[in-house]
Amino acid sequence: MRKILFGILCCLCIILVIGVWSYFNRPSFLYPALPFSHPDKSSVVAKLKQADDEMLIPLTTTDSDTRFYWIGAKSAQSGEAKSLKNLLQTDGWSFVEQEGAGYFFEKDKQRIVITAHMWSSDFVLYKVPVEVPADIFQ
Repeated sequence: MRKILFGILCCLCIILVIGVWSYFNRPSFLYPALPFSHPDKSSVVAKLKQADDEMLIPLTTTDSDTRFYWIGAKSAQSGEAKSLKNLLQTDGWSFVEQEGAGYFFEKDKQRIVITAHMWSSDFVLYKVPVEVPADIFQ
């Protein structure tokens, strides 16, 4: 009887350790699907985990078929949104307003919208139009 109880207790402890480890080091396959096809989830998670807080990381590039690209950041109590606004202001864009997940900017009578997507509780993805040069996020 003691051996059975000890075995059950050991199994529960192992399950608890695996659960805690999975919670704090979530593998990439547990994240939701990405809104783009390339790169894959594991490389996006790795890039974003290695980034500093509030740092915006380019995730995709533009091609002739798309009119936008994606950047990502760790979710940091809207600190990443402040970084986005500051980087765009250094490029000459002025922040107009925020409506929901859309951030509106203007430059030379041109208006753009950058849309935020909460990809998980850990990361935010931003859909950026090609009018904003991608090199400001390097």
